Amino acid sequence: MPLPTPHPITGLRSVAITVEDLPATRSFYRDLWALDLVTEERDRSYLGSGCPSNYVVKLRRSSAPGIELTTFDVRDRAGVDLLFERVAHGGAKIIREPGDRGDLGGGYSCLFFDCDGRPVELATEVEQRVHRPVERGESRPKSLSHAVFNTTDVDRSVSWYVEMLGFRISDWVGDFFCFLRTGSAHHIIGLVRSAHTSLNHVSFELNGIDEFMRGTGRMMRAGVQPLWGPGRHGAGDNTYAYFQEPSSGFVMEYTTALLQIDEEHGWTPKVWGTTPEENDQWGTANPWDELVLAKMTPATDPALWTPPSM
Repeated sequence: MPLPTPHPITGLRSVAITVEDLPATRSFYRDLWALDLVTEERDRSYLGSGCPSNYVVKLRRSSAPGIELTTFDVRDRAGVDLLFERVAHGGAKIIREPGDRGDLGGGYSCLFFDCDGRPVELATEVEQRVHRPVERGESRPKSLSHAVFNTTDVDRSVSWYVEMLGFRISDWVGDFFCFLRTGSAHHIIGLVRSAHTSLNHVSFELNGIDEFMRGTGRMMRAGVQPLWGPGRHGAGDNTYAYFQEPSSGFVMEYTTALLQIDEEHGWTPKVWGTTPEENDQWGTANPWDELVLAKMTPATDPALWTPPSM
């Protein structure tokens, strides 16, 4: 059954990360990555960016690092209910049926596991927060851009997101990396074949290329060298600078200028290669190598098939 237009999912709202050393990880995101510390509750910290979302990253102290929850914004309650019916009828393992959301900002949401065992939340009516917009030249993130996940069966995972949640394929890199969208942004998630089911990276949008370069330079001046970048991808046409958060080991990306797709004029997915020119249009990034690959394909996520702590 086709979904209504526009798509009920409007974007990537937040990621919840479990970490062993909460103070160290919180310090990275607040003091280096330039997110706002919104509030702290018991064993968790909530961090926001230069947008009205009440938080974009939630950190929770745990015995091992993992991606506890990925939350997508949905247009309204009808959209949450519609998508929940699809995943429930499709056999997904349900964590919680649609109802009041029991996390910071409240709202209305449902939770379930995707086909790889990642906890997913669809949320709407979440309270917004008073925020300070990003100013011109300021190198702090404006919002979340996208998240990329590793999967042992990329074809199955892509089919699940297309059939259950109505994502559309934008492009592929070879037969191992697929970019998926719900609106005009080229992708809000990516799925890549790997030996492990885990996080590949989470990407944060900066205001423009100048702000992107300022943010990259700020990290480097603080002694944190890019794992890969700065450069500009072929697929998606966005800029990239990847850094590893030292406490959890997860990879985070600064990006901007992601391709916007005009659906009215049609879009045919392209299969990109892995030549240096396709990996980096600018030719400024360090080469993609086994070290970069190893950091972006960590061991299997211990949070799989585990309901998140709300």
